[in-house]
Amino acid sequence: MAQNKVLIPGATGIVGRRLVEHLAASDDWLVIGLARRPPKDTDIEFLSVDLTDKESCRHALNSIVGITHIFYTARHDFGAHAPEPIESNARMLSNVVEGVEAGENALQHVHIVQGTKYYGSNLGPFKTPAEEDDPRTPVDNFYFAQEDYLIDRCRQSGWSWSASRPHGILDDSTGIARSMTQLIAVYAAILKEQGLPFYFPGTPGNFDALYQCTNTMHLARAIVWMACEPRCANQAFNVVNGDYVRWRDLWPVFAEHFAMEAGPVRTVKLAGTMLDKAPLWDQIVAKNGLRRQACEDVALWAYGDHLFTPHWDMVSSMDKARRYGFTDAPDTVASFLQAFKQLRSDRVVP
Repeated sequence: MAQNKVLIPGATGIVGRRLVEHLAASDDWLVIGLARRPPKDTDIEFLSVDLTDKESCRHALNSIVGITHIFYTARHDFGAHAPEPIESNARMLSNVVEGVEAGENALQHVHIVQGTKYYGSNLGPFKTPAEEDDPRTPVDNFYFAQEDYLIDRCRQSGWSWSASRPHGILDDSTGIARSMTQLIAVYAAILKEQGLPFYFPGTPGNFDALYQCTNTMHLARAIVWMACEPRCANQAFNVVNGDYVRWRDLWPVFAEHFAMEAGPVRTVKLAGTMLDKAPLWDQIVAKNGLRRQACEDVALWAYGDHLFTPHWDMVSSMDKARRYGFTDAPDTVASFLQAFKQLRSDRVVP
């Protein structure tokens, strides 16, 4: 019998779905997912909830009893180049927490997923490797608001909290346009169909900078570890694979996987250059018997521009997590290649 009952807002997102998968395989957890559009083909209990609406959220959560954990992976909609709304993201979290508290539940722990924007990775060069006790940036973001809310709320309510800080989310999920692996694979397919080399579309500085990724199953395991390890209570932990990569070194490996010539840096704005590629993508889909997805739905090109532009290192320290006993360390290159193979197996890319 399950010892814990976890609520996962954002359960259909790139992180949430891996948490659902990981926990559903354990006899210790009963999982309930929250999503605006719950999946139809699942054995997991899902509720359709608008997290921005306090009353709607509380009404929906009143039907659930016995919640012991909240693993919060939801985010308010945002554009690739726009700041993520602080007030909306903070309100969504408080609506969930207070909705659970108002019901017949025994909440023990709340986890939030942050990221290296906590250290200002989106603002310019920052101290690396980033460590969890580094000072906050002077530019506000929603991570700070959510964390401050949990710190204040847990003092009143008696449960504990934790936060994970991943970077470069790496996953083989389909149907998510804001997916690094899917974007790279679709970009490769479009270049290959045109008979072009596998050019790197970003800046020269980005090509050479150090980078880190976080395998989503690695992140799911880390989140559960934080929630169950008493020493992790009321703390944040970086969660990256632990190795260091450069696109300069990855690009030839990817090119070989896609059976392409590795091209040099050719800086372009993907959001612009891919605007007229819809007919070509439709041709690729028909030619290879792929799932029918519009070009604008299969990859968020503005996200690619965000990914391949910064010229500074993106490096976080895993020392704290290792000192506390979390020693998992996936291989980033192997994770990428496995993800590409899975996307091909799922007929998303040729």
